[in-house]
Amino acid sequence: MKSTRTPFTKLANTIDAATFVFKVGRTEHQVTVPAGTRCCLLEGPNERWVVDDLSFIDSKSGLYLDASNYGIPVDSRNLTKVR
Repeated sequence: MKSTRTPFTKLANTIDAATFVFKVGRTEHQVTVPAGTRCCLLEGPNERWVVDDLSFIDSKSGLYLDASNYGIPVDSRNLTKVR
């Protein structure tokens, strides 16, 4: 079943390449996000920055599916060009 995309309020880009870890159930993914990757701030009570442009991940992988459904959290200190 396809999930509904959470609305976002802002966009930004990563300053430097960085490695982030995110968990989905018992699965833990470690992902290196390239510099300049587009990110978005998700709306809601638990606002958080996540990667919006997943083009650097193989779209047929389990990692891509988890990242598109749950989001790869990004540290806001590594963001620039907030709009």
